[in-house]
Amino acid sequence: MPVTRRHLTAALISGAIFISAGGLNTSPAMAQQSVNVRGLGVVAVDNVDVRVVSVDLPSRNVVVERSGRQWRITVPEDFGSLAALRRRDRLSISRVEGALIAVTPARRGTKPDVVFATARNEGLFDNLPARWIVRNATVTAQFTSFDAASGTVRYVGPEGPRTLRVIDPAVISVLQTLRRGDMVNLVFTEATQIVLTPRRL
Repeated sequence: MPVTRRHLTAALISGAIFISAGGLNTSPAMAQQSVNVRGLGVVAVDNVDVRVVSVDLPSRNVVVERSGRQWRITVPEDFGSLAALRRRDRLSISRVEGALIAVTPARRGTKPDVVFATARNEGLFDNLPARWIVRNATVTAQFTSFDAASGTVRYVGPEGPRTLRVIDPAVISVLQTLRRGDMVNLVFTEATQIVLTPRRL
């Protein structure tokens, strides 16, 4: 059966898009304000809206935009057809990030980017809403600072300035050797859901 915008139920960008025959379903992410994350305790859900800039079906590359900043996400085939996704569609993203688990130097000349790989929730996220997806993320970013008192690393990635919590002593030791402006690869696990909204920006 051909995929239509009205019946699209494919998972997108390691998240999920829900549209039924009766219209847009209310996402469970909207009501979920926090998730228990192992090692971090209760973590607030981060909700952001992005706009689709372009969709390349052969390569499955989707470029999205928020606050004037654009970045590319390659969508694996496991997440279904992208045929119903169009330019200027609005995606509502809800996510919770675990602690930073690894940091390595990025290759010289590397630009900010992000790569995702599907993962299993092996107790890291305790009370996830239904239909959320867990994935490993590797973000290539510019290191800004590390606050040992709060266990927080600040960086500028493809989405702009962001932070991550750090609890692993080995990772903390590496962060303390970095200088502002160093390009690094940050590895962590996140849980996310992405919902296609009917309104266009």
